[in-house]
Amino acid sequence: MKIGFAVIDQTTIDLFIEQIKPLLELHYQELTLDKDIMVLKPDWARYRELMALDKMSVLGAYEDDKLVGYSVFFKQPHIHYEDNIMAHNDVLFLHPRCRQGITGIKLIKASEEMLQQQGVSKVVWHVKYSRDFRNILYRMGYKDEDVIVGKALRRL
Repeated sequence: MKIGFAVIDQTTIDLFIEQIKPLLELHYQELTLDKDIMVLKPDWARYRELMALDKMSVLGAYEDDKLVGYSVFFKQPHIHYEDNIMAHNDVLFLHPRCRQGITGIKLIKASEEMLQQQGVSKVVWHVKYSRDFRNILYRMGYKDEDVIVGKALRRL
């Protein structure tokens, strides 16, 4: 299987949104906690707005012309270090049938290259405990920096 990567921009975001919908459902079923309140309902208008403002970067992974994975980042200057553009990973997903070998590593590396070309000085990955890929990130030079702890607030 030969996977290629493409940067998504203003001209391709609408096509990407259509292509991502089946994968998002797989991603949601695999990784989302608290599904009783966390209902999958992407705010596509906001995604388009962030893309237009250059506050979001998206990389698609394609097998031929079929989207099989993606990496999405939100970008902004760091509030404490204003000369540094931070990229916070929103989502990273690769179709389960494409996870053998080094395709995932290639997706991460291609994401880094895209962000570096866009002037990003630091990237932060969001890693789920249920699909912990930190060992891969460690081998690529990443270090643990923060821990995120969450709690679903349900109605009384």
